[in-house]
Amino acid sequence: MKRFLALITALMLVLPALVQAEVVSRIAAVVNDEIITTHQLDEKLKKTPVGEKGLENLSADELTELRVQVLRGLIEDALIQQRVKKLGIRVADEELEAAINDVLRQNNITRPQLAEALEAQGMPFDLYQENLSQQILRFKLMGKEVKSKVEVSQQEVLDYYRDNFDQFRQKPSVHIGRITFDVPEDPTPLQVKTVRNKALVVLNRLKQGADFFSTVEDLNADPKVGGGDMGTFAEGELTPAFNLALRGLNEGEVSELVEAPEGLHILKVLGRTQGSIKQFDEVKGEITKILSDQKTSEEFKVWAEGLSKDAYIDIRL
Repeated sequence: MKRFLALITALMLVLPALVQAEVVSRIAAVVNDEIITTHQLDEKLKKTPVGEKGLENLSADELTELRVQVLRGLIEDALIQQRVKKLGIRVADEELEAAINDVLRQNNITRPQLAEALEAQGMPFDLYQENLSQQILRFKLMGKEVKSKVEVSQQEVLDYYRDNFDQFRQKPSVHIGRITFDVPEDPTPLQVKTVRNKALVVLNRLKQGADFFSTVEDLNADPKVGGGDMGTFAEGELTPAFNLALRGLNEGEVSELVEAPEGLHILKVLGRTQGSIKQFDEVKGEITKILSDQKTSEEFKVWAEGLSKDAYIDIRL
């Protein structure tokens, strides 16, 4: 959810501020036949991140510089929207719905949860839909005007792979099984000793070669004991106590008792994989996208500058 809230905030920051239905004092800029008001500029300024210092703590010179930067962004947004209109690019209802469903799926949330998260950010759902639609329009424009002209060669992909091996290095991983013996809440020393003795009996059985999963099945009748296959974990994903218990164990070996407030654990290494470099064929699609996005971003800046040169822009601040 945190990642999702951050995504919403980022979306709010990159989209044009909406013109409010109120009297404005001045015109900040004229872009072809469109006006950008000082009210729009001030509203955009409020939503612009300025780090820990805060907008209210900026010096007069810093605030002036920031206002100029924000105005440039609004001018660019206006030029882009004018280009979208000229090319007749639109977003169909089905496209917008698909984009919203994609957000729901990626963040594993429902539509009511999305609406609730937006409300917490002070954004009504219909305004979010409008902003998302504008973002889709921008992507479509980039695809039509810029991305379709970007090419990434096989040699560029190969060079990137060779220069960034560490980026494609897989962490070592361990596949483990676990048996947990519950300890009562606020246990007495005798209760802890009883649980420990029970766990040691099972640990000795495993160390003498008893099958791990058969042992787990035998223990299922005891509601205070549970376990099974925990799955595979990359290096660093487990708790420090588990990492310490597994250190130096080979495949098939069993750990000593791992003591934790909630219970005692026995871990078995079911498998290990060493860190390795992903093969080129596995990652060439990923690399191609990285390079394509980089080139598209660079080309978009050049394209946007071209729009400015061909436009009538009158800054009146």
